[in-house]
Amino acid sequence: MKEKLDISVQNLYNIFEKYHIDVARLRANSCFCCVTNKEIKQIANKPLQQLSEEELEHFFRSAVSTFGTIDDYKHFLPRILDLMRYPNSDFLHDFVCYEKLNYSEWETWPIEEQNAIEDYFIALWYTTINDKNTTDYLIEDVLNIMLKYGYLEIALSEWSNTQTLKSTLFIVEGVLSGFNLKVNTRNYNKISEWLSSEIMLSKIEDVFFKTNNKTLANRISIAYTILENKYDLTFC
Repeated sequence: MKEKLDISVQNLYNIFEKYHIDVARLRANSCFCCVTNKEIKQIANKPLQQLSEEELEHFFRSAVSTFGTIDDYKHFLPRILDLMRYPNSDFLHDFVCYEKLNYSEWETWPIEEQNAIEDYFIALWYTTINDKNTTDYLIEDVLNIMLKYGYLEIALSEWSNTQTLKSTLFIVEGVLSGFNLKVNTRNYNKISEWLSSEIMLSKIEDVFFKTNNKTLANRISIAYTILENKYDLTFC
């Protein structure tokens, strides 16, 4: 699983390596009130793959709007995405909130750059949903990214194939307590139909018969009934 993600990250570094940072240019294209010379030197003079989340945090949140240009963002993007793959990274949760790809019209970028980003997102989801140690928070964050950038069908297809317990329990809890996912009507319908499909009901049923926890079994049973009868689901 991680090998696929490692390959996609290395590909990002290879594809975007042509974008270089010039301190003077970065200074000229950054807000003089918001961005200090110290911050600029810190991220511009250190090897890209050695930059920490803390060092890149300000740039990550303010890129293009008040901190550098699109080319500057492209330079740092591989490291930003690289850092996102670690479970304790705040970058993963904040990536959708501090939207920069659509802001930078990334779908007009050279096709090899678009493909590298797409491959990374898909590999990140594949790794997340197939990891037996994954968490609800990781699934939620990466799924929101897949929704944001139009990869819902790919996400659901991979989800149908995964055998991890957490991937199914996430569904159970989401059905009962609501999914913290941003969806439009079209995606709501797609997800609802997928959740009520025979393959997903079968997965939930399988977990029900394997658990010895009576409380959990009851919750699974309720979730199964909701999906089987195609009752409305909650997304927030």
